[in-house]
Amino acid sequence: MKDILLRPQAPYFNHLEVDVLDFPHGTDDEPRKRMTVTIEYAKFDVDQIRREHPDLESVMQYYNDWLYALVRVRLLDDWTAVGGLEETMGIVRDHIKDMFEA
Repeated sequence: MKDILLRPQAPYFNHLEVDVLDFPHGTDDEPRKRMTVTIEYAKFDVDQIRREHPDLESVMQYYNDWLYALVRVRLLDDWTAVGGLEETMGIVRDHIKDMFEA
């Protein structure tokens, strides 16, 4: 299992780019950038997800599972976040929560 650091970039109104870094020589050494993934959260994207996941918590779980699966496929290994996951999911939550109110 790989240790991964997620580093979200400045969020846009409809998406967030997240740098994915790993530690090839252990977590005490400098991380290296492996990829950048884009999390789309425009109203159209969220509406599509809401067809199967009607509430905010299930949509957030969908985003979390999607991110894990995407990174896992690209790294060819299971991974665990040593930092940045809560910040990344918090940014997504802040941008989509208004779509679930009223």
